[in-house]
Amino acid sequence: MTDEPLPSLGGQISTLKQRIATANTPGNLDGLLAWHILRGSPDIAWCVDPMSGTWLRDNAHRLKDASALAVLGYGLSVPSATSAEVKPHIRAGLQRLMQRNPFPGDRLSFLHHICILFGVWLAAESVKTELPEFRIWLKKTLADLRLQPADRFHELAQRHIHATLAGERVLLGNPTAMIGDGELAMAYWMIDRGTANLNDLHHDARALQKLIMRAVLRTNPSDLVVPQAALLLWAADDILESSIDQMVLSRSHVGLVLRRFEPAMRRWRWDGNDLKHPVRWEVRSEREVQAILWIMLRSTFDDVVDEETLPKFGHSSYVPDFALPRLGVLVEAKYAYKGTDFKKIETGMMVDSIAYLKSTDRYKEIVVFIYDESASVEQHDLTRRTLLRLDGVTDVVIVSRPGVLPIPARTSTTRTRTRPPA
Repeated sequence: MTDEPLPSLGGQISTLKQRIATANTPGNLDGLLAWHILRGSPDIAWCVDPMSGTWLRDNAHRLKDASALAVLGYGLSVPSATSAEVKPHIRAGLQRLMQRNPFPGDRLSFLHHICILFGVWLAAESVKTELPEFRIWLKKTLADLRLQPADRFHELAQRHIHATLAGERVLLGNPTAMIGDGELAMAYWMIDRGTANLNDLHHDARALQKLIMRAVLRTNPSDLVVPQAALLLWAADDILESSIDQMVLSRSHVGLVLRRFEPAMRRWRWDGNDLKHPVRWEVRSEREVQAILWIMLRSTFDDVVDEETLPKFGHSSYVPDFALPRLGVLVEAKYAYKGTDFKKIETGMMVDSIAYLKSTDRYKEIVVFIYDESASVEQHDLTRRTLLRLDGVTDVVIVSRPGVLPIPARTSTTRTRTRPPA
């Protein structure tokens, strides 16, 4: 017997949208939470907004109920002309909720209905200035030990709201221990919203993405509740978009970005004495060069890691200046004070290149950036060719000190290391 072939990714995404469409009606709580999760994705013709149509008129008699409050909360997350009209009902309903027992024996509480919980939280956000005490009460209630979630998915949803109110982040465990499709997608969504972190952001995030895409391909959307279908759809779209970004932003782009260093220095500030308060940005050591490179790299690559400590190689630890985990590239910045420093840089990189790439399988390539204070351009070609012969070094960018910057006056104690030796 052979396994049935997996459905296509496009087919699964279409089926997830069809599952969401079953709740795409005015005031439908499942549909409203899907609307919130997907941030009103233009790929779906949304019909859930309670502020349009007749929902408000038809439900005027029950606006103080928790479920109706939740619907209003979703509706007010998008500013509308009716906001002022319904806010008094929201304040009255929230005050009524605070007077109830949030942990009844029959567990019939808005805390256990994820769609209502999210909507009530959004309602509280809409009147947080007029009724700040509800947010305090809700944060305390969600931290109460009597709150027993039905499953891990519900627990993560409740912790997301609590983390938002507390300004904290939930530390998630190993993604491989997450067994439910909804749990996986909720964890990924929380990371994006800034309410959760992974132990190892880069390694575990990649594992989580793989598990989610496997879940998208294998799940039967009809077995999911609508919010879970929305979370999986959002996660699949986000992962596909980031994958395309990785394809477009290839390793070669690192060198292209760094080669813009010299043209970018055109606007570097070194004012003359004719100004009352002249601004002069000094570049005197590797530290200043690293700061400039950080700005250049971070404006293009979202996952730049500043001085990531690699696993030990032998007795020593090594810390490259920058790492780009998605591309598997390390960037090492060097500072040449004079022409004779190029030989020292070559020798140092012979050692570092071996240690950097042997200590981990996450990184495959090294880009070397050298700032030449002395403008010893006659040394550049030989050093570039020498470094490119090293295993793993795929690009070498050498730039000279801009003419606007004077050669720094130095003493015997001026040159210091930017970090302690390994």
